[in-house]
Amino acid sequence: MLMLWKPWQPVPAKNQITSEHYQEEDTNKDYRFYDLLPQQQVTPIPEQAIPESKNQGTAMIVEAPSTTQPAASESVGIDPNQSATTPQQPTYILQVRSYNDPDQADARRAEIILNGLSADVVKSTENGQTWYRVISGPYDTQDAALAAQQTLEHSGIDSIVIKRK
Repeated sequence: MLMLWKPWQPVPAKNQITSEHYQEEDTNKDYRFYDLLPQQQVTPIPEQAIPESKNQGTAMIVEAPSTTQPAASESVGIDPNQSATTPQQPTYILQVRSYNDPDQADARRAEIILNGLSADVVKSTENGQTWYRVISGPYDTQDAALAAQQTLEHSGIDSIVIKRK
């Protein structure tokens, strides 16, 4: 009675399915696409044929309100007269969305990063309510900002271009 189990011997198979059984099922004509798909030739669309944007000419750019920081320039030791003679070029950012929940903002930030763009979450409080703004940038030129906006648009992410001075 102790020797009923023999681990060194293979278990005899009951009702074993043979490969002949599967060959009979392959003759089913309902699944012809397995044969047809490898034979099809796919012609890629050249990138020049794809329109860049439906409304590229009507891109809306919002100008950010100017912020004045006279105390900061004095404390750093920058000559205030020098900044008046050399005008700064405006920079552009993309504001993607504002969220009440920081986790949602961080998830959107991760989506933007996966698209190859820089992204940050900026916390702000307005009228006693905390908002987490997801922004991308800064971009030196308007064209760079519009190209980044186009990249996000192709991924289904809406954004607006904001011009900062």
